Amino acid sequence: MTRLGPLTAQALGRSPFDDVVDGEGEIDPRAPTQQYDNRGRPINPETKRMNRDMVRSHNEVMQVIGVAEPDNAPPSAEVDSMRRYSNYEDAVGTRLLRFGRALEIAGVWGINGMRLRILLYKRYADISFFELLQHERKQRPLSSVLLTGLPTFLGGHVFKMATYWVYPFPRKNHYINTALSYIRVHLQLYVFLQRLDIIPSSKMFPSLSFFIPGSPSSPIAAPAPPKDFSASSLAQYAGAWCVNAIPFVSYVIWGQIWTEVTGHLWQEFYGRLPNTVHHRKPPPLLPPPSAPILETPEPVLDVDRSHPEPLSEIGYAEPTEDIPPEVDSPNEPPIQAVRRPSAFSARGDDYGSDEEEDGGVSATLISFDVEATDSTDAPPGLWSAELRPSTGPEGSGHGASVQYMDTMLTRLPACLASDIFTVISGYVLVSPYEAVALRLVARSYRERMGLPTFDIHDTNIFSGMTLRGVTNFLGLEFVHLVIAGELWALITGLAQWFHLTEEEWKFFNEIEEAEVEEERRQQ
Repeated sequence: MTRLGPLTAQALGRSPFDDVVDGEGEIDPRAPTQQYDNRGRPINPETKRMNRDMVRSHNEVMQVIGVAEPDNAPPSAEVDSMRRYSNYEDAVGTRLLRFGRALEIAGVWGINGMRLRILLYKRYADISFFELLQHERKQRPLSSVLLTGLPTFLGGHVFKMATYWVYPFPRKNHYINTALSYIRVHLQLYVFLQRLDIIPSSKMFPSLSFFIPGSPSSPIAAPAPPKDFSASSLAQYAGAWCVNAIPFVSYVIWGQIWTEVTGHLWQEFYGRLPNTVHHRKPPPLLPPPSAPILETPEPVLDVDRSHPEPLSEIGYAEPTEDIPPEVDSPNEPPIQAVRRPSAFSARGDDYGSDEEEDGGVSATLISFDVEATDSTDAPPGLWSAELRPSTGPEGSGHGASVQYMDTMLTRLPACLASDIFTVISGYVLVSPYEAVALRLVARSYRERMGLPTFDIHDTNIFSGMTLRGVTNFLGLEFVHLVIAGELWALITGLAQWFHLTEEEWKFFNEIEEAEVEEERRQQ
């Protein structure tokens, strides 16, 4: 009954399809009452307990002498606690990331409007950087600097969120995606024209005719109608439409260039900044599955195994709108070598505790492999077992590597810093083409409205490129960096305030569980 105990125990049991055969003779009153499971097989809880204790004591001996390693997988309750901890960190980090990006846009809203006017108007090329703020205060009130174009910008953001709410996957339908992109581009262009003082700030939202090409307020002017319906006249008419659409198309191309450039820059900055992604701690391992039982499974009740999933992707109005992916670092240490696990046998599978029987969890007897030895000082055919010492983390060369908890809250400083560096460097790199696109749109719109264009730079890239103009542009970007840096410090401080270590999370969980238990006792 030692080596083949479970097999013998199963062989002695009867099938639920067999008839019960009562024995002959008088019943011994001192004999214990025979118990049966739900399949009609005889069971003995005391025998199971003794076999379970023997198997566990055998396993402890095997672990102490170093033949087998203990199971380092955390229990399911600890895994669930760590999952909830990770979800908490991701949720708080996501909300702070939204708040930080919105605060950054609001903090430099007036600076960005001034930067656009420097690229467009000639008068800013003759003003020194220290007189720039005084000139702006004389031209417009502070409320106009901070609020011009903001209602349309917020309306465009609400429109974008509403479209994703009604139609979650617009990219799957080419026509819907094109229509939504057309509306969003017009809203962005309307904000630019307001911040450039071409459209009055009193008109907070564009009219419907602004979205219709050829209408009086549209950025695409309608050409003169064709003289007749001949092929040459129709070709000239179509060509005139294409020429009139060049300013609008140049603005659309600038948006595409901006998206591509900032996308690559963001990945570079995020990969090079100090980040917990580079040295992240591996997630907790799930408990190993129980050994298979070679019998018909019993019907069990359905258990709700669902758990909250971490939040995933977050929409935003800036090009760097998605939650950063986990960037692999070249300096990330390789995975440590894992010791070959010892062989496990299915002996003792039927000797789980009474609490473990319903869940299908049972003890497993640990065994080890033996190999034939070819030693010259022993007769052939003699068997021996090799006891390998357990190698701890201190024996590995990678044990000195520092690992961090990697959540959205710990990645937040690097994410916001990448946003700031990406936007500022993107403005500097794309500014030549941005200036050309803005000048084309502003000139065509003013000429169609009958307004003068003498104060606007020529469409040439080098037009207005004076020392003062370049100094004003770079000086504003430096002010942008200073303001954004202060906002970054504020959000980073909030992230540190809300961040909890694993020990603090377990401590608060214990307090919460104690309070819940106390409420149950009072009820």
